[in-house]
Amino acid sequence: MIRTALTMAVMVVFAACKQTETPVVEPEIVDEITKEEALDLLHTWTNAYLKGDAGPLIEVLDDSWVYSGSGDGSTSNKIATIDEFSTADYSFDEIKYHDLDVQLYGDVAVVRGWEKMVILGSDKQDTTILKLRFTDVYQKKEGKVRAIATHSSPME
Repeated sequence: MIRTALTMAVMVVFAACKQTETPVVEPEIVDEITKEEALDLLHTWTNAYLKGDAGPLIEVLDDSWVYSGSGDGSTSNKIATIDEFSTADYSFDEIKYHDLDVQLYGDVAVVRGWEKMVILGSDKQDTTILKLRFTDVYQKKEGKVRAIATHSSPME
């Protein structure tokens, strides 16, 4: 009887110890972004500009996205950029990318290169050609890739 009571006591103590063990904390799973996903986002963005369709920009640009690179040092956010694009009296006739480089950092991609844009005025006659060196930063969260920052500088 003593042996049975002693065995039961040891089992109760062992069970209590098992319950107070520190739980194993699983490492947070990061959504790894791929080069293909980053380039797909860039091309979705480009196609929206070429088609004059602001709709895709809602998904392309994260709510925290900021553009910097204006000559006066000002910045623009997602809402202001989509509003400007939606009411613009110009259109994009051509956008070509050169020397693209994509660096991956877990859930973040940094896309660098330069772009040549041909912009048509409202009369479709006036043409402006812009060459810009740019850096885009994209992040993949909850399975979705979005732009979180853009900077560009004019090239001669």
